[in-house]
Amino acid sequence: MSDQEFLHSPIHGSLLAVIFKAHRGCWVLLVAGWTWAIWSCAEYWRANPNYSYGWIVPMLGVAYAARRLTLAHSENIARPILAVPFWLIVFFGIVATAIFFGLEFAREQVWHPIIVIWTIAFVPIIFTLLVCWLAGGKTLLRAELFPILFFLTAVPWPPRFEQPITAGLMQGVAAATTALLHWFGIPAQTGGGAITLRTGVVGISEACSGMRSLQAGIMFGLAMGEWFLLGALRRIALLLIAMVLALCTNLIRTLALSLQGEWHGLDAVEKIHDLTGTLAVTALVVAIWICACALRSRHDASAHFGFENLHARLRAIGATIPTTLQSAALVILIVGVFGIAIARIVSAKIETRDQTQTAPFFSVREGPSLTRVRLPRDVWNELHPTSGEYVRIHDPRLGAGETFHFFWKPSPWNRFVLVHRPDICMPGIGWESVGPPQSIIIDFSGRQTQFYLFRFQRGDIQALELWGVWRNGDAVPLDYQPDQVRRTAAAPPALHLEGKRRSATEIVACVVGGDANHPPNAEQAIAIVKSVFQYQPAG
Repeated sequence: MSDQEFLHSPIHGSLLAVIFKAHRGCWVLLVAGWTWAIWSCAEYWRANPNYSYGWIVPMLGVAYAARRLTLAHSENIARPILAVPFWLIVFFGIVATAIFFGLEFAREQVWHPIIVIWTIAFVPIIFTLLVCWLAGGKTLLRAELFPILFFLTAVPWPPRFEQPITAGLMQGVAAATTALLHWFGIPAQTGGGAITLRTGVVGISEACSGMRSLQAGIMFGLAMGEWFLLGALRRIALLLIAMVLALCTNLIRTLALSLQGEWHGLDAVEKIHDLTGTLAVTALVVAIWICACALRSRHDASAHFGFENLHARLRAIGATIPTTLQSAALVILIVGVFGIAIARIVSAKIETRDQTQTAPFFSVREGPSLTRVRLPRDVWNELHPTSGEYVRIHDPRLGAGETFHFFWKPSPWNRFVLVHRPDICMPGIGWESVGPPQSIIIDFSGRQTQFYLFRFQRGDIQALELWGVWRNGDAVPLDYQPDQVRRTAAAPPALHLEGKRRSATEIVACVVGGDANHPPNAEQAIAIVKSVFQYQPAG
């Protein structure tokens, strides 16, 4: 049977009729493509609070697309029906399978994650735009362009673009808050991303930098512009206003936390930390909505959704889609599911082959001198560990100290934990490093474990931190930079940053303080760590 005979044979027609009737293949492909993109982005929405707003973006996009579909007028354009040779369909299927396999496997193994996630996001976007053009011409394409591209507001920003903005915002918020405190007559000093008050130091972490508010403000500003169907210039004005409001509400929140720390002590900051965050987001949303209402004019289109004829409209548009595209949609759907399934099977086999740590090797001993303390909420939200412990020790023989223990089960995102290294994070809250880190081997019942010793100073206060990090039980060397962890630069092979396998991460730390007259010493920190923790690796 020739290619032409097969394409026009009852067998071929029956297969298409059984699997997809009429234009349903295109709709199923669109749903499958968007599901893949949403599923891929959802990993970031769950793991990174900055993108937690992403869950609402697909719903808003669907609602806006449906409304515009009922308002737009399609062009009645005759689309040619092309006879595609069977060998070309097979070749196209093989290429498409390789593409889908490569994207899903790279996503699972975390190879260039931002490039991969943006590529996956553009797969359904491009196909949806193609369907709009083939079904309704440039009129429908132009009408649906914004709702389709609106999904990109939920796709993570590239680290090389996001991180400098976050760092700049941390320092800017600290400086602006300090200036406002001076205006209130409160003495304060800024050191990096930290504000020094009479009662202590308030640190401006990444969560408090304003980046989260800025990203959410951009999304909601665009959403409200579409909600009220504002003109182009008014949408740009609303977007700029939303960005300014996002920075202002975050600054007000930081000022409120600083005032709370100044008036009631640093322990009181934790009590209102989450409340002020909720109030800041609520105020931001309400303020953007009010501004959108103010920018709306009588000439702007009505915001009525008009879904009454949506089903009929979808059937009419689907009927105009060429048979060629319907067959291509069927091929893409089948090979896409096949390629993604194979990629996940291969990744699962690799992870099963490698022996991976699934439970922490360190555990806290019990003792009268140990006090378990609730971890600060901002620390927990920033690190997202599987388990975490904060233990204070006050022993007449060993002295006082604070210890921490975190464990992360295998996950492709555990590599970001390595960015939270003492010599990387402590300078951001006003501490100055004193010399390079020193490698120390500690004996736990005959088992040799590697730690690193960091020394810091802030004014007359000195601090010593004994810190260790392990991935799958192996000590991590410190010869890496944050850009290598974020995969914007080449990383040393010893880090094993690829995929989930061998990515279980464990951190143990001990902090002791002192001053110039009584500086902290390493022997005290080592004794505290051995007193608080016991080390029992599997096997």
